[in-house]
Amino acid sequence: MSTNARASIAFGRKRGLYRVLFDAGPVDAATFAALSGVSESSARVWLGEQLDAGVLRVVPAPTGDREELLLPGEYVPILLGDHGEAELDGARGLLAEYRGELPQVLVEEREPAAAFR
Repeated sequence: MSTNARASIAFGRKRGLYRVLFDAGPVDAATFAALSGVSESSARVWLGEQLDAGVLRVVPAPTGDREELLLPGEYVPILLGDHGEAELDGARGLLAEYRGELPQVLVEEREPAAAFR
């Protein structure tokens, strides 16, 4: 990943732009600009950088007449961080519930793999 891409991602995290994308769902540049409080031209530049970095996906709008941008769910924990956001509560609950079983699972996973070495 380029230095520019890393800087653009850091900028988005600091300004809360990924939170806007997460809360809004798929958006076009004009909607993103309005929701985030940036100019449409700035929104287009930043969104383009995110596309180039592979952070966002292009999806068809529900009307089918244009494309929108989506922040994939797999990036949410990384880009929004772990600062108590509600979207991470499910993962925290699962970890707390199964924490005691985790070492046993790891042991079971290693044993079959050892047979192939």
